[in-house]
Amino acid sequence: MNTKTLNKIFGFLVAIITWIVFYKTLQPSVSFWDCGEVLAAANALQIPHPPGSPIYTLIGRIFAMLPIAENIAFRINLLSVTVSAFSALFLYLSIVKIIENYNGRSYKDIFDSLLTYLPAAIGALAFSFSHSFWFNGTESEIYATNTFVFTAIIYFGLLWNEKADQPDSAKYIFIIAYLVGVSTALRMFGVLAITPVVMIIVFRKYVDDEEAAKKTGYIFLAHAAILLIAAALMWNGETGTTAPSPEEYQNFDSKFKMILIGISAIIMGVFWKKLFNRNSIYIAIIIGVASKFIIYDGVVKKIPVVLGALAGDSTTLAFVLIVVLLAALGYGVYYGIKRNKPMIHVLSMCVMLIIIGYSSYTMIIIRAKQAPPLNENDPKSFSELVSYLNREQYGDWPTFKRRFATEPNQQGVYSNYSTDLDFLWRYQMNHMMTRYIVWTYGGRESWYQDAGPNIYPFNTIGNIFGKAFNLHFAGDAHNSFYGIPFLIGLLGIWFHFRKDWKMASVILLLFVFVSYLFAFYQNQQEPQPRERDKFYAAMGFVFAIWIGIGVRGLLTLPRRLFKGDIQLKFASAAILILAVVFIPVRMLQANYFEHDRSRNWIPWDYAYNLLQSCAPNAILFTNGDNDTFPVWYLQDVEGIRRDVRVANLSLLNTNWYAKQLKNKEPYGTPKVAIRFTDEQIDELKPIQWEPQLVTIPVPKSIYKQLGITDTTYSNKTSLTWKMDNTVVFSGVKAVRFQDLMVKEIIEANNWQRPIYFAVTGSDDAKIGLNDYLRLEGMALRLVPYKADRGDEFMDESILSQQLNNESVLTSKVYKPGFNFRGINDPSVFYDENQERLIQNYRNAFVRMAIHYRNVQENGKAIGILDQMEKVIPRKQIKIDYRLLFDIANIYKTCGGIRQYATASKEVEKAALKGLEDNPSDVTSYYNPYRLLIDIYETSKEYDKAINILSKLKGYYPNDASIQSQIEKYKFLKLHPDSLKK
Repeated sequence: MNTKTLNKIFGFLVAIITWIVFYKTLQPSVSFWDCGEVLAAANALQIPHPPGSPIYTLIGRIFAMLPIAENIAFRINLLSVTVSAFSALFLYLSIVKIIENYNGRSYKDIFDSLLTYLPAAIGALAFSFSHSFWFNGTESEIYATNTFVFTAIIYFGLLWNEKADQPDSAKYIFIIAYLVGVSTALRMFGVLAITPVVMIIVFRKYVDDEEAAKKTGYIFLAHAAILLIAAALMWNGETGTTAPSPEEYQNFDSKFKMILIGISAIIMGVFWKKLFNRNSIYIAIIIGVASKFIIYDGVVKKIPVVLGALAGDSTTLAFVLIVVLLAALGYGVYYGIKRNKPMIHVLSMCVMLIIIGYSSYTMIIIRAKQAPPLNENDPKSFSELVSYLNREQYGDWPTFKRRFATEPNQQGVYSNYSTDLDFLWRYQMNHMMTRYIVWTYGGRESWYQDAGPNIYPFNTIGNIFGKAFNLHFAGDAHNSFYGIPFLIGLLGIWFHFRKDWKMASVILLLFVFVSYLFAFYQNQQEPQPRERDKFYAAMGFVFAIWIGIGVRGLLTLPRRLFKGDIQLKFASAAILILAVVFIPVRMLQANYFEHDRSRNWIPWDYAYNLLQSCAPNAILFTNGDNDTFPVWYLQDVEGIRRDVRVANLSLLNTNWYAKQLKNKEPYGTPKVAIRFTDEQIDELKPIQWEPQLVTIPVPKSIYKQLGITDTTYSNKTSLTWKMDNTVVFSGVKAVRFQDLMVKEIIEANNWQRPIYFAVTGSDDAKIGLNDYLRLEGMALRLVPYKADRGDEFMDESILSQQLNNESVLTSKVYKPGFNFRGINDPSVFYDENQERLIQNYRNAFVRMAIHYRNVQENGKAIGILDQMEKVIPRKQIKIDYRLLFDIANIYKTCGGIRQYATASKEVEKAALKGLEDNPSDVTSYYNPYRLLIDIYETSKEYDKAINILSKLKGYYPNDASIQSQIEKYKFLKLHPDSLKK
C-alpha cells in the first residue's frame, strides 16, 4: 500500500466515523429554534427569515424527496449529517497539507506517513466530537452546510498552494470563487475565508524574500497594537449609564473610524517603502480585505440595487441584464485567454463564478412572487430583496459603539459594566468567545446557559489564569476533557510558527476572523436568549488544525530522546495511542449523552400539543421561535391543524406580516379579520398611549357556544378591560405596533373565531386581557368573563382530556390529548430550553390539582399529581424546590401523606442547601427558613425546627417572635399530644 492510498483511507475513515456517530444521534424530526422554519422552507421552497439561505433550501428540497424515511424532517436532517462528514474530511485533508507544507510531501515508509496522517485524523475527529459542530450536524439548520462550504474553501486554497506551479492550478481558484458565491447564500460565513486564502496566494506567488516579509509582519503587529490601544482609550471613555440614541452611536462610529484610519495612514505613510512591495504582508492583507468588501458590498449588496434601479419590478428585464453582465464577464475570460492576459482571465472568471454561486437568490424573488404560505418579508422585487438581504426588519445597530441596548432586560449592560471597554472585554470577547474556545476543547461546566469551562481536575489552576479573562472554571469529570485538546492546540500554534511562520500567520489570522472579529462584528448585548456558540463552529475547525499540528509536534520529541529505530517507533506509537484516547475518544465519551437526540421528540410533541390546545378554526398568538417555528413545520410539512391561524407577536411588529395575515389564506384557512387597509398598515407605528379602558361587544351566542349558563356572566353584552402602555420612550408612554394589531384582531374578529395566546407569551403581550384568558392546555383562550376569585381559570373538561388522554395516534384535526413521548426516559437528555418548556406541562398539572383541591375533589387532585410524576418524573426533569413545596402541600391537604413525605424530604434537602448558600434569605416568600419550619412542624421534627430558628435568631437577636416560636416547639416537643386537643 502506498502512502497516497493510506491517506485516502484515513480520510474516508474520518468521514464515515463522523457520519455514523451523527446519524446515530440525529434528531428524529423537527428541533427547536429556527429548524422548524428552515424545514418548512426547504420542503416547499418557501421564504424563511432574512437574509435567507436559498442554496440550503434548494438542497434541502432534494433531501426531502429522498424515499429514505417516513418523516420528512428526518430526511432533511440527513443533509446536515452528510455535509458534516465532508467537513471532517476536508479538515483532515487540510491538516495533512499544512503539515506537509513544512515537513515535506515525501515519506520514507508507511510508518513515517502515519506520523502525519494519524495526528491529522486526531485533529479532525476532535472537531467532529466538539459541541457546536456536533450539535449543528444533527438538525436542520444552515450552520452545518455553512461550515462545509467554509472548510471546502480552506481545503481548495491549500490544494492550490500545493499545485500552484502546475499549468491548470487556476481551476482551484475558480472552485474557491464559486464556493464563495455559494456561501453568500449561506449567511456569507465563507466570505471570512477570503482574506486568508488571498494571503496564501500572495505568499506562494509573490513573496521571494522571507526576511523582508517577516519584518513587515512585525510592523503589522505593532500597527495592530497601536490601533487596539487607541480603540481601548475611546471605549474606556464611554461611561454612559443609558442607551445612546441612533445619532449618538452613529457619531461615535464615525469618529472611531476616522481616528483609526488616520493612525493607519500615518503608520503606512512612515513605512511606505517597506510596506508597499511584493514582499510585504500588508499587500496580502489589503488585497484580501478588499476582496471581501468587493464581494459583500459589491456583488451581494450592489447588484440587487442596480438591477432594481434599472429593471424596476420587471423580472424579464432583470434577467436580460444579468445575462448581459455574465456575457461581459465571459468576454473578459475570452479576452484574457486570447491576449495571454492571465490576470484578466482569472479575475473575470472568478467574478462570474461568484455571481453564479450567488444567483440562487433568484429563487427568493421567484418563489415570493408565487406567495407561498411561508413568505417572510415578501421579497418579490429587487428593492424588497435588498431590504431582505440587509435584514432591515431587525433594525440597525452600531459597529464600534459597544453598549447600545434599549431592551428593558438588557439594561444591565450599563449598570453592571463601568465602560464600553469593560463590557467589550468581560462579556463580548471573553464570556461570549474565549469561554466558547475553552468549552470546545477543554470541557464545559454544565449544559445550562452561561455555564463556565471545565478542565476537571485542574479547575483550580484554570481559575488562577481565568480571572484575567472573566472565566470561572467548575464542574466534575463527566463533561471534562481535562483540558488536554485545548493544551495540545496551544502547543500546535507554537510548533506551527517554529516550522512555517507564513502559513501559521494565515491560520492565525483565519482564527481571529472567525472568532474574536466575528464576535466583535455581532456586537451582542447581554443577556442573549441562548448560547451563541453555534456561530463559531469554524473557530473549532481552525483550532482543530492546531490540535493536529500539536500532536505531530509531540512526535518530534522522541527523536531527541531515542536513537534506536524500535525505541523511536515504540515511543511514537505510545504518544499516538495516548492522543487518540485523550482527545477524540474522550471527547466522544464525554459529549455523547448530551448530543444523542435520536429519541428526543419534545419539539414535535410540544408543537402538536400547542396546536391541539386550540379549538377548530382558531387564531393563535405565539411569542417567539420555539412556540412558532415547530408549529409552522407541523402545519406546512405534516398538515396538522392547518385550520389554526398562527400570529407570531414578534413578527406582528412588521407591516408585511400583518398584511399577510389579513390577505392570505394558506391551505384554505380563512383570513384573519383586520379592518385596516394595506395603506394604513404601512403607516402603523408605535403610538402614544395612556392606560385606558377598552370595550368590545359580546354576542349572546358566544356564551351559549362556551357553555356558560350562569346569568351573572351571560347577561353581559360587552367586555371591558384596562389596556396599559407596554413601552416608554423618553418618558412618553406608548404601545407597540404588535399591541395595536392584537387589539385590532380581537376587535375585528368579533368572536367569530376562537382566539388563544400560547402560555409562553409574556404578560405585556396580552394587552391587559390576562384575567379573561382561560387555560385549555398549552394555550389560553380569550373568553368574555373572569374566573371566580381564588379559583384556577381553566376548562376542567378539556384540560383533563389533554393531560390524561395521552395521544397514541396523531390527529390532523382537533383532538384533545397530549403527547409526552420520552419525557420519563432517563436515556434521553433534555437541555435547559427543553426543561423550561416542559415546566409548562407541570404548571398545567399543578393548576389542575389546585382546582380539584379547591372544589374538594381530593382524590382527583392526588391522581393528577401522581399522573404528573409518572409523565414528568422529578429524577428526569428537575423541579424547583419552591414549586415542589407547593405540590407537597397540595398532597398534604388532600390526604396524600406518602407523597407528601417523599416530596418534603427533597424540599428539605434543597432548602438546607439554599440556607447554606444564602443564610440571610429571610424576606422572600419561599425563603428556606419558612419552608423548613413548615416541613418540620408537619413531620413533628421539633428539634430540627428549633435548630433552624436558632440560626435565624443569630441574625435577628432582638426579634421576640422568633424566640416565641422556639418556645412553642420546645413545648410541643415535651407535649406531643397537645395539638390533638
